[in-house]
Amino acid sequence: MTTSRNRFLAFALIAAAMLGTMACQNKAKSKTVPEVQAAAEPPAPPPHAEIVPPAAEPFPRTDVDKTNVVEPGIDELNRQGVLQTIYFAYNSEAIDDAAKASLQANATWLKAHANHTVEVGGHCDERGSIGYNVALGDRRASSVKAYLAGLGVAANQLVSVSYGEEKPADPGHNEAAWAKNRRAEFTIKS
Repeated sequence: MTTSRNRFLAFALIAAAMLGTMACQNKAKSKTVPEVQAAAEPPAPPPHAEIVPPAAEPFPRTDVDKTNVVEPGIDELNRQGVLQTIYFAYNSEAIDDAAKASLQANATWLKAHANHTVEVGGHCDERGSIGYNVALGDRRASSVKAYLAGLGVAANQLVSVSYGEEKPADPGHNEAAWAKNRRAEFTIKS
């Protein structure tokens, strides 16, 4: 079937070429002398003539970097602060708009790195009793964990812990220091 098709294509190409040649010859001759040519059948193509497409140019060679992409270790990720700390108002576990924006960025990272387990540590300033601050820190960590779960982060990827007032970010005893201590902090554990 393909041989017949190839022969037909070869015949059609030869016929078209001959007609084109004849037309050019007729234009070159004087128009005063009309010429009548006998209809001749174009010669048959050679028995084993195949149409060979031109060779394609090869793609340019490109070198591919085959080195493995190595993700930084857990300590380095924590040092880089890939997960943003969020801050709370006095005596509150409510997540404000600024915290929501940070948590959305954290959720994106957490979903892309689902193999990591992350601790959400709830912290408080030094005001209030130890028991009260431990409970408030727990509510803050739980609030953040629930918000992230609502954004699609797997709940088993997060562990909430309350540190109360035990790990202040700023040891000062004024409103500027206390504002830094009312936080939820993220630590990649594994």
